[in-house]
Amino acid sequence: MQCKSLIERFADWLDENFGFTKTILRPAPEYSLRNPSYWLGAIAVIAFFTAGIAGIILLQYYEPNPDTAWESVSRIVVEVPFGNLIRNIHIYSAFSMIFVTFLHFMRNYFVIAYRRPRELMWIVGMLMGLATLMMGFTGYLLPWYALSYAAVGFGITIIKHLPQPLSGFLEYLVSGYGTDAELLRRFFTFHTVLLPALIIILLAVKLHIFEVHGITEPVSRNIPEEEKKLVPWFPNIFLYFVILICVYVASILTASIIYPFGIHEKYTPGVVTIPMPEWYFMWTYAIAKTEFIEVLGSTGFSIFISTIIVITLIFIFLPFIDKWKDKHPSERPFFIAVGVWIIVQIGLMTYLAWVTAGSYIPTETAILSIIIPTIIIFLAAYLYRLKLIKPPELVWEKFSKLRIANQQSSLFNRKKYIWTSIRFLLSLMCAGLSFRIIYGSLTQSIGFGWFILGIALLILSSIESFKTIYIQDLKMGNIGRRLKFFERWFMVG
Repeated sequence: MQCKSLIERFADWLDENFGFTKTILRPAPEYSLRNPSYWLGAIAVIAFFTAGIAGIILLQYYEPNPDTAWESVSRIVVEVPFGNLIRNIHIYSAFSMIFVTFLHFMRNYFVIAYRRPRELMWIVGMLMGLATLMMGFTGYLLPWYALSYAAVGFGITIIKHLPQPLSGFLEYLVSGYGTDAELLRRFFTFHTVLLPALIIILLAVKLHIFEVHGITEPVSRNIPEEEKKLVPWFPNIFLYFVILICVYVASILTASIIYPFGIHEKYTPGVVTIPMPEWYFMWTYAIAKTEFIEVLGSTGFSIFISTIIVITLIFIFLPFIDKWKDKHPSERPFFIAVGVWIIVQIGLMTYLAWVTAGSYIPTETAILSIIIPTIIIFLAAYLYRLKLIKPPELVWEKFSKLRIANQQSSLFNRKKYIWTSIRFLLSLMCAGLSFRIIYGSLTQSIGFGWFILGIALLILSSIESFKTIYIQDLKMGNIGRRLKFFERWFMVG
């Protein structure tokens, strides 16, 4: 009888004690491991727990008091060993969680992942997304910056324009009796206890629904049968998660070291500061400070708030509103156009908020930023509907054509392997340079042309990295070889 290696015995011991192969965790189809968009929710969960671990460490030194909050943050940055690194990990993890949650939301919207029997899963996910935004909103105040205090004041102003008695209840719930100490204490409680507990409860519900129904079926009609083969949770999916965690943590550490966050000016009572929300709320701030909203006064502000609430409710209950029978996105061009329009508008409004900080957005600028993208996007959808535009092949359908048989038959090419690695490293360097240019254009006013150049470099480097990892790597058969290596390692398959 062949003696097992130490690693194999350790894997058997883990399975024997934890029962990995006997849990309710479902196996996943192989095509889901070839497309990372299926696991955006998992990445958001990784970000949540990474931010939580870093936040627990920061809690040992933070003081939730208006007189000492800013000083405690300053002490963390200056005096505590690796304090600034832990703080940056917390911030970047929170930012990435919000960003990945948005990507997860838009991806599920485009692939119509809310259809029966996943209606409740969509609603739970929407509530988790709103709780995530509230986590960012409450955490922004804790360092007690003048900028954050002004931004929270803007948020409380929005609450005051809600209809009664909802307005009074929410205002008391958020700010209490109106003192700074009460405001900070309540935000601290929401950020560290109530909202994380709510997210964990909703996550447990969503995971249960996910394990019952499994991964959403792909919209592609051309998935090869061999790619529909179910992959066991242990060790295949387990190792896939380990890789996701390692890549995510490495990315957060790199960003935290290369682009650390500084400390803003402390809030001083009586000193007026221009409100500047964090980037994920910039688009709402841009809409609220447009010139025509200001001209209408309280009425305009109420219209703005009502519009946001109505849109939010529409997306929450979208499974019960969308009754179209067509499943494939290519058969629903106007449905896709709405999603593209939302992404474009959020990007434009965020940019307008950056460039017009401290002043109102002119009415004509706001109107043009809405009308021009609307005409272009929906005209393209209309032309597509008339079959006047030939659609590009869906990305996930291109992936599905990279068959396992072709991967196994392709020969290993050392020169191509080295060149692919070099291209990937160059694309990462280009992405870092683009972030530096964008950051410089936004903070040092080096010109709008540099901002456009930075965006162009970021797009090109992202496309090249994506192509290198998920197209070149598949064509060369590396992923297939790695899966087989892990199977031999743990003596499965």
